[in-house]
Amino acid sequence: MHLHRSNSSLILGACLAFAITMFTLSASAFGQTESILYVFTGGSDGSGPTGSLIFDGAGNLYGTTDAGGVDDGNGGKGVVYELTPATGGGWTETALYAFQGGTSDGEVPFGGVVFDAAGNLYGATNYGGAHDLGTVYELSPTGSGGWTERVIYSFAGGADGSYPNGGLVFDAAGNLYGTTVLGGAHNQGTIFELSPTGGGGWSESVILACSLASGERPTGSVVFDSAGNLYTTASVGGSSNAGTVLRLKFASGVWHAGVIHTFLSGSDGSEPLSGLTFQYPRLYGTTQTGGTYGAGTAFVLVPGSGGVWTKHVLHNFGAFDDGLYPSNPLTLNATGDIFGVTGSGGTLGNGMAFELERSGGTLTEINLHNFNTGSDAGGPAGGVVLDGAGNLYGAGHNGGSFGAGAVYEIVP
Repeated sequence: MHLHRSNSSLILGACLAFAITMFTLSASAFGQTESILYVFTGGSDGSGPTGSLIFDGAGNLYGTTDAGGVDDGNGGKGVVYELTPATGGGWTETALYAFQGGTSDGEVPFGGVVFDAAGNLYGATNYGGAHDLGTVYELSPTGSGGWTERVIYSFAGGADGSYPNGGLVFDAAGNLYGTTVLGGAHNQGTIFELSPTGGGGWSESVILACSLASGERPTGSVVFDSAGNLYTTASVGGSSNAGTVLRLKFASGVWHAGVIHTFLSGSDGSEPLSGLTFQYPRLYGTTQTGGTYGAGTAFVLVPGSGGVWTKHVLHNFGAFDDGLYPSNPLTLNATGDIFGVTGSGGTLGNGMAFELERSGGTLTEINLHNFNTGSDAGGPAGGVVLDGAGNLYGAGHNGGSFGAGAVYEIVP
């Protein structure tokens, strides 16, 4: 949660063994290499990268930082940046936009960005806007290499929500969906929809006002399944106050919400902060705490008959030199291997990149990289994104030569 300004195909046989066996490797497996693509200086280029990265069709990377940019004497308001592969090797960083804050602009972007079909970028800021409770913004290319930013919605803090925290997602009709940590009818967060109204305007509607029964304070993004249903996690609330998984189905012009899993704390896990990843027909996610060692879990939810979902813990974090307290989304490849990062733990205590490698009915955890301080990235924020060759890309919120974060690549 980021509520302070200081600088987070077919069923393969449902039982495919979800008698999954796990083995944790305490050291990096052989062959992985990590390299730093860009080190943030903390100035106009940005500081403190947050959220997951995305690729465009040309192989450029885009992301956000929650500080840096405008020199305002307080560390800056954050930037949206692009990393472009340079001829002959290396990457070049360009700050596409530096947030200004105040009542007319957002500040502290905290969920990455997403493209629309026309090549515009959209994201949310945790603060700023007309009520200093967050915004949704659009960045449009000018055609001459620049980008123009505009705020398309400012949260007011009442029924509409406040402090958007996760990323955004589009549906096929061009509507945007996201979450706020607070606000709504019960002041426990919302799931919202932004719809274009013509003439460049947008209209916001709350499709779920979170409550104790549904789960409270959603901090991750929402995700669609192939049938158009929406899913997300609530970080607390539910019958055990340990969080829930929510599904929203659209029928007869209305979104209908239901809880498909309530976390029980203890071995079941608690505090699902990261949102979910969908790979037909299952949902994958993490809990920040709980599990065998109390340091979080990776889990899968499997749909069954009668709308009942079954949850399985895939990995318990915290044993040996394992990662701790995962709060970032998972990424899957086409064969079902699972990749992710933890913001702390690993052999050096500054976070770890891991793979849960699938072999038949067994998942084995591989430690891909232990993040370090100094020139390495540290405290990875956001998940990882895979390129076509299966290499991983992500960002560390701290570390790097200037302590302002870095973007990394891991070749597994």
